[in-house]
Amino acid sequence: MNYENKKGGRKVKIPVRLQLVSFFSGAATMILELTGSRMVAPFFGTSLIVWTALIGIIMTSLCLGNWIGGSIADKNPDGKLLGRILMFAAIIIALTAYLSNYVLTTLQGMALNLYMSSVFSALIIFAPSSLLLGMVSPFLARLAMQNIDSSGGVVGKLSALNSAGSILGTFLGGFVLISLFPSGVILMFVASFVALLSVLVYTGTWRKLFSLAFFILLFGGAYTAKTYGLPFSPVGVQIDTAYNHLSIVESVDRRNGRRVRVLITDPDATQSLMYTDHPSELVSEYTKFYDLAFHYKPDTKKILMLGGGGYCVPRYLLSGSRDITIDVVELDPGVTQAARDYFNLKDDERLKIFHEDARTFLNRNFNDENSETYDAIFMDTFSSATVIPFQLTTVETAARLRKLLKPDGVLIVNIIASVYGPKAGVFHGIYKAFSNSFTTMMIFPANAPSPQYAYALQNIILVAMGNNASTVSPEQDSNFSRLLAHQWLNPFVPDAGVPVFTDAFAPVERYALVQQDVH
Repeated sequence: MNYENKKGGRKVKIPVRLQLVSFFSGAATMILELTGSRMVAPFFGTSLIVWTALIGIIMTSLCLGNWIGGSIADKNPDGKLLGRILMFAAIIIALTAYLSNYVLTTLQGMALNLYMSSVFSALIIFAPSSLLLGMVSPFLARLAMQNIDSSGGVVGKLSALNSAGSILGTFLGGFVLISLFPSGVILMFVASFVALLSVLVYTGTWRKLFSLAFFILLFGGAYTAKTYGLPFSPVGVQIDTAYNHLSIVESVDRRNGRRVRVLITDPDATQSLMYTDHPSELVSEYTKFYDLAFHYKPDTKKILMLGGGGYCVPRYLLSGSRDITIDVVELDPGVTQAARDYFNLKDDERLKIFHEDARTFLNRNFNDENSETYDAIFMDTFSSATVIPFQLTTVETAARLRKLLKPDGVLIVNIIASVYGPKAGVFHGIYKAFSNSFTTMMIFPANAPSPQYAYALQNIILVAMGNNASTVSPEQDSNFSRLLAHQWLNPFVPDAGVPVFTDAFAPVERYALVQQDVH
């Protein structure tokens, strides 16, 4: 590729091998960052704190690498030195693949707060390799530069190639690799190709042969890891999907000694649980409160559920004698497949599954005058242990839910918060937002209904209706007496300091972080 220097009239040629190194080192950096989030997820989750620490540390390391790499290149612009940097980066990435689970397990056992754990994990695991990869770009620019008059063009073109490689790495990692391979295997493949890049910058035959041999060794290690796994792997089945890292484990329910299979997307909480000896029976207490739909609207037949998870509630409802149909909106097809493989989800003509964002589903049907309406809508959507995606907590979302409900329909929402206190912000914001569309709002603390536990973090079930539902005493409906006994009958006044959540401003993450910090 030739670039003309208009001032001097001369052409400066950037060797193709250097262009390739710039492009593919950018791709390796982005794949490393995306894969890193999946490696940390089983230990510290995928919350805003974890992502902030990961991105911040990697970007800091890249900046520092750019600075150091430029300084070293000015003092010693030698391709052999760049080759050593790439080889060292390959070794560090390979060690990351083999040792990260051990390091993360150790950090998890230190019981640090989430902020410290996230920062230390990013520093130990990802900072060294990111720093070395950051040194590559300025070193390449120095090697390619032949004339000061063409320096801008050389730096600009190599930077563009590096950015283009980063774009490729983003799509390749997010759309392809993470869905096909375990995180450690991806890093082993990345390490092998970074080693291969050193072949392009070395000039001596023996060095090239050594780098090629090292590439073959690392690539073989990646293939072996794909077949036999890596050491120190977390317990249970580990699945990477396009949106989540899933851990599937089994344990014993201490209440009754029965075997339970558990789907985990965040280390601080379980998403779905199933008795292995009776898959259709509900395990989690909060899930049993969805039955309240049949108390407040006994003729409920058509149900919309936002959030599939392990499909515990749909499986339970379809196993009974009720004449119902269920539409489930689940963002992640990988979660649905895991439910089929490990949580006894069967094909059923009464069950229809939509793989898309719940808000997208609501928007489309809100704008369709011919859209169906539902007798009941269940909402159980979380992006991490306690965080509901902000776009599903707002006034605008409530309006869409109300339109999709029949006039006497019932909305039931699972929220993890407290009724009052510093951990109640998420609940109060949602309560205010949904009050704009629903005239009846009933609160059911699922775990500890007594007022003395008003400040306890727990599952809170919000039951909302468009009409004025009468309060029915437990004695009047024995089938639901245990659930109805959880209703919060004391006065409830939303905190004036918590804003009404809207699409423009819904600080769900901020209140969720307070929950985690206090908890």
